[in-house]
Amino acid sequence: MVAIAIDKVHKRFGSLEVMSDVSLDIPSGEFVVFVGPSGCGKSTLLRMIAGLEPISEGQISIGGRVINNVPAAQRDIAMVFQSYALYPHMNVYDNLSFSMKIARKSRAERDTRVKAAAEMLQLTPYLHRRPRELSGGQRQRVAIGRAIVREASVFLFDEPLSNLDAALRVATRVEIAKLKDSLPETTMIYVTHDQIEAMTLADRIVVLNAGRVEQVGSPIDLYLEPRNLFVAGFIGSPAMNFLPCEIVFGPEGAQPKTPAINHLNTRFASTVHSGTQQGTLGIRPEALRISSPEEALFSGTVDLVENLGDTTIIYLLLADGSPVLAKLEGIVSMQKGTTMHVGAAPDNIHCFDSNGQALTRL
Repeated sequence: MVAIAIDKVHKRFGSLEVMSDVSLDIPSGEFVVFVGPSGCGKSTLLRMIAGLEPISEGQISIGGRVINNVPAAQRDIAMVFQSYALYPHMNVYDNLSFSMKIARKSRAERDTRVKAAAEMLQLTPYLHRRPRELSGGQRQRVAIGRAIVREASVFLFDEPLSNLDAALRVATRVEIAKLKDSLPETTMIYVTHDQIEAMTLADRIVVLNAGRVEQVGSPIDLYLEPRNLFVAGFIGSPAMNFLPCEIVFGPEGAQPKTPAINHLNTRFASTVHSGTQQGTLGIRPEALRISSPEEALFSGTVDLVENLGDTTIIYLLLADGSPVLAKLEGIVSMQKGTTMHVGAAPDNIHCFDSNGQALTRL
């Protein structure tokens, strides 16, 4: 079992710093997902771990061994790329066994590992086919199988599902989840911009932004308790609703106030006992529900309705023009221009200070 330690790592291209002071410990056997917008540094960090990109400053250790200057081939790492990178002239069996052949493994050992990986990934019927005779999902499973047969200590996945259509993404995501369960002692790092992949696969999620780590935690922790506005807006689909507010500080805590919302009595912890500052309220679309006018948190005019079958997304405009999304279960009939009254439980209200940092609910 191998743990990975990333200590104060920087990455620079000339004078441009793309990764800044990144530190992260990944325990043995953990499945960690790197997420963030394009250009945030998630693939760059993965490539530094793999040895495909040099480290400008800091160090990375695998299993207690500093690997900054260790060649990629000697890091005991298997990597699955966004592109399948299969040998087109080889069949599936030969693609799976090629790395072992180069490592001079015996024919019997190669055969045993290939058949075990093929069985795990449901590739046994396709061992004699070439890549052009496979679907996109089958090719990606071959790429994953090629990593499995190496029996490496660390698996790295660089957006492996991004080239697949929606149905294949779901099927292959299930295969990766099964792989995770079947190799409990293997440390895995997975890069994606897809939140469903992150939320369903990860033991922990690392949210990156502009080359820095914004927050690390379990999927549920990041969803329920985002540390700042960036994480709150990035985790969750549709994104969290944000409304400007004034935060009033007093001996009993901080209380947000905004004319757009009625009956807002939620208080937040604060070390400041007086004064006011501008802040932001956050409410997730799925936390909203249709309410009576008397109990409504706010009311808005229906601007657009998207009926998705299992859910209905309603776009509202508040009296001050602020847009709000409500995600409701099932099919909800609502006409454009209708006034809709919306409520939410106090525990679903988030408040962020003028620096975008989350306040803790009392």
